[in-house]
Amino acid sequence: MRPFVSVLSIPIDSAMILTNVTVREIQPQMSSPLASIISVKVHIFVRALFCVLLCVGLLSACVSARVLENWPPQLPEQHHFLSYYAEDPDNQKVQTEVEYLTWVLRFYEGWELMPTGWQDIEESMLFGLSEQDHALVKTQLLELGALMSAEWAKDNSMRLLDSAMLSLWGAVMQADFAPEARIAAVTQIHEDVRGLLEGTLTLSTINEQRYFDTLGVLLEP
Repeated sequence: MRPFVSVLSIPIDSAMILTNVTVREIQPQMSSPLASIISVKVHIFVRALFCVLLCVGLLSACVSARVLENWPPQLPEQHHFLSYYAEDPDNQKVQTEVEYLTWVLRFYEGWELMPTGWQDIEESMLFGLSEQDHALVKTQLLELGALMSAEWAKDNSMRLLDSAMLSLWGAVMQADFAPEARIAAVTQIHEDVRGLLEGTLTLSTINEQRYFDTLGVLLEP
């Protein structure tokens, strides 16, 4: 499974009990001044640990609230992804709904390990297009993003589309910024994603050579 921040919490009472037990174990074995010093350090350590765990728990709670209650309006409707998640019971066994939706957000917005998200690619692909081409490409990108993200956001062991494919498709779409080249690239990749999801294409066919043959795109090494 991909790493995901879980809700971690230790009740204050439990933290204080842990502190007191540790101190009681130490005090009988050491002189009073030394025991006092260690007691203070133990209290500080436990309080610091509790604060860290509390912050992690609050962060996770904020993430959960965002993906479930404050869905970004510029993204496809949340119900699209919830329906896609519900259709794969095997993935549900290894990934929670919140985890899944969090990866959908990361697809669109980017994150620490992949700072360029789909929204950035959309912006670059639409830049400078005529009004007619802009409308066409925007519609294609919306549909393509919804397809890609819904599958890619699944657990690593379950998804058909991986990050290497996303990187390849991103490079292909941005290899040539002539309007006709952008339209052709988006159209071809849209067909390929559908083919993979419907089983008419195999994973082994998705490589740089395919896009050189179909689009004339030669990616730099």
